[in-house]
Amino acid sequence: MPVSSAVVLVIDRLGAGWLGPYGNTWLDTPHFNRLASHSLLCEAVLAESPDLATTYRGYWSGLRALQSDSCDTTPLPIAAAAAGARSVLITDDRGVAQHPLATSFAECELLEPSSVGSCSAEIEQTNLFRLFSTASNAVRDLNHPTLLWIHAAGMSAPWDAPLELRNRFADEDDPLPPAFVDPPNRLLKPGFDPDELLGIVHAYAGQVALLDLCLGMLLEALDEHPLASDTLFVATSPRGYPLGEHLRIGPCDDALYGELLHVPLFLRLPADRREHSRTRQLIQPHELCAAIANVCGWPSNQSPSGSALLAELRGEPSPPLSAAFATAQHQRAIRTHAWFLRESRHEDRTRHELFAKPDDRWEANEISSRCTEETELLASYVDQFEQAVSANKLAELPPLADSLCEMWR
Repeated sequence: MPVSSAVVLVIDRLGAGWLGPYGNTWLDTPHFNRLASHSLLCEAVLAESPDLATTYRGYWSGLRALQSDSCDTTPLPIAAAAAGARSVLITDDRGVAQHPLATSFAECELLEPSSVGSCSAEIEQTNLFRLFSTASNAVRDLNHPTLLWIHAAGMSAPWDAPLELRNRFADEDDPLPPAFVDPPNRLLKPGFDPDELLGIVHAYAGQVALLDLCLGMLLEALDEHPLASDTLFVATSPRGYPLGEHLRIGPCDDALYGELLHVPLFLRLPADRREHSRTRQLIQPHELCAAIANVCGWPSNQSPSGSALLAELRGEPSPPLSAAFATAQHQRAIRTHAWFLRESRHEDRTRHELFAKPDDRWEANEISSRCTEETELLASYVDQFEQAVSANKLAELPPLADSLCEMWR
């Protein structure tokens, strides 16, 4: 039986809340909507780290953010090659092309972004279109089982979509969005001008609209290919882009909140397994490695235990670890089905912020002072998780306390 191909699309800095399938009602994303109608849509995917290199180590090796490089894993491109599949990486991000694991790909094509001083006059002149055009041609040229990995710098790259794409979001009484192209990155001061923030939001929305059009081009190339029925298509993002939440605009990787951590994930399975479904299981990026290998029939030494994504694909009961974790410098976070805890450390002081899930979608109501027991239990569980990961003993991690799985009322 021939192995399947996999086409993986990763768009940097695309938050889940900006797409129609994740509940956005004011920004039309018809091609993402169409993709969702034929995919397993994962509603609760939490980035493990805002660091792109760390996330890519997870994508390609299956290692969690806190795991050591000494763990014995087979990189995904090597697993594909062992099954006789080609491996091709196409990206416009030099950092991804130079990642230590990128050498595992048999072929790598780096498209240096064009220098941009103003918004493009036409969609075809944008950096995103150039990347997706190259990727679409690579899809059309597929004539052998292949792992085709496409990484778009996305919202980390210049926002060069035509002005008409961002202007369409401004109402009659709104000021026209600004014409900047450099992605903004700053803190907002209390009492900031809401019109200034609105213009930035509309500019970001214009980039998402451009991305949706480019996705349509890629999906068309894939759907027209003779191997389409035997191909896994994955679309995801490694991290989001804060736009005013918690007074932050831009990368702001010093704040582990949902606008940075909640990312989209679509898996359109080969035709014989394709269906439209959703899962609310907590899933993390490192799980993609074993999931892709499993769907494609490629050999993998990744342990399937504890993977909510693999369990979902196999139709098995969800694993007992119903929590997701994130880490950054001086910060940790844990998300369960009922809670989200953010921990920040500054010198000898540790601060905890607690939010009730899923009701408090944007982490607007901090309630740690009202739920001290849950706060202490979650913080302790993060400690236990880190210790279990360091000792490579995740299977021995105790189950969550019942109060950490119950909704707050």
